[in-house]
Amino acid sequence: METPRKVIAAVDATETSAYAFTWALHNLIRKGDHVIVLTVAPYVGLQQPNYDLTGEYAIPMVTCTSSMEESVAEEKIVTAESSALVSKFLQQCAQAEISCEGEVVKGEPGSWIMDEAARISADIIVVGSHARGVIKRTILGSISDFVLHNVQCSVAIVRQSEALEIHDPLLSSGLARKIVVAVDDSKEAIHAFTWSLKNFCTPSDKVIIYHVRHPVVPPVVALGTGEFGMEDVYVPPDGNLKEDVDAIDESEKLVERYMEYAANESKIQCEGKVVTGPTEIKVCEGLISLKADAVIVGTHGRGVIARTFLGSVSDYLSHNSPCPLIVVKMPKELAYSNVSDHAHLT
Repeated sequence: METPRKVIAAVDATETSAYAFTWALHNLIRKGDHVIVLTVAPYVGLQQPNYDLTGEYAIPMVTCTSSMEESVAEEKIVTAESSALVSKFLQQCAQAEISCEGEVVKGEPGSWIMDEAARISADIIVVGSHARGVIKRTILGSISDFVLHNVQCSVAIVRQSEALEIHDPLLSSGLARKIVVAVDDSKEAIHAFTWSLKNFCTPSDKVIIYHVRHPVVPPVVALGTGEFGMEDVYVPPDGNLKEDVDAIDESEKLVERYMEYAANESKIQCEGKVVTGPTEIKVCEGLISLKADAVIVGTHGRGVIARTFLGSVSDYLSHNSPCPLIVVKMPKELAYSNVSDHAHLT
């Protein structure tokens, strides 16, 4: 029997938010789950920032009332509009026979979502995300970025991007979906894969276990300065050929272990794919070519410095994935355990 989950859906009045909620309702949320629809109402009559839950942290306030009476009246209107917005999403849940409740709050959206997730021990958070540029993300950040980096539970980020013109994942709802699970040999990836089998994938889905390997780089030996002042180098012709073949073999065996686990522990059919190159780019290329309906990845929970200078697959996909992204976070008690990385696949 499926375990009921607590799902927070952060919403606002944008089309992106409505798309994200509809996608989650038809693809992620299931009977028995309890959904908390959360929206942040804008401030009225105060010099405080307003927020777009699918966009940037702060948008300057446009209106400022001239009297207390007008401020109170506008406050009531905004509260009523926010309540009506939440009610609209709650009606969708009710029609799908999903247990739900709504919350209208005021404040900084990221902090509210993070605090509420901790308070109720949420299992997953759903948030929409605009296709913002790199500079705006770096300077202002986004709500989805904040949530992804600060909450302890898993996060589903649903973007509206140009890729929807080629393939819209929402149209595959209730049908056989193509789901890509990006894996490596870490326990975080193993946890994400087992989570996907229990919490997202169905027997009618086509699950692609996607592993990106890095090519073995041959050693380059400097031979000194040559003609035209350029340095001569020597690259051994086949020095690393065996290592490369062995690495490919290990990658294929890794994917086979995942496939065997799925066959033994579920009724979900999987196929494997091994590609070579930069992980983030190759995963995105695969999602486009496969016309994937969703991608699932684990996260290593890197600190902010590592994210800034090294980047991470989950960060890259949150900004560039052509389909909805689910980032599965490993509970702390498992993340810091000494269990072997391969223990759950054998």
